Amino acid sequence: MEKKELASILSEILVPIGFKKKGNYWVVNGTEITKMVNLQKSQFSNCFYINYGYILNTIPLNGLTMHVFGGLGSLDSNENARIKELLNLENSISDEERASGLKKVLIEKLAHKVSSVNTEADVLVELKKQPHLNNIPLVVKRHFHLPE
Repeated sequence: MEKKELASILSEILVPIGFKKKGNYWVVNGTEITKMVNLQKSQFSNCFYINYGYILNTIPLNGLTMHVFGGLGSLDSNENARIKELLNLENSISDEERASGLKKVLIEKLAHKVSSVNTEADVLVELKKQPHLNNIPLVVKRHFHLPE
């Protein structure tokens, strides 16, 4: 499998829920927020990462790609290892198994999450679920009146 097949799988999952592909990004422009998903290749190997996040349209980015961001993964170590394995194109997983596994993970872990976040209030709900806010820019914490 190559990057273009990974991108095709992402499009298959994201386009039906309103995303439009722009380069290595899939984007939904909303009135309050912009949702983004990104396919990123490792600099060191043929491994990929799927990042997602939100831009709060009322706040300048000031050099940020997104205000709130995360990566496709799982808190369950076995599940997270499987996600990494599926996104590592250097291993011997068949294309069919990889495609099937990725579609399942993308629907369960990504599509459901990004579909349910449509407003700033939804972003705040997601932020409050996080164990810490260390990776959230100060401008976002101040916007939502969260502890700095």
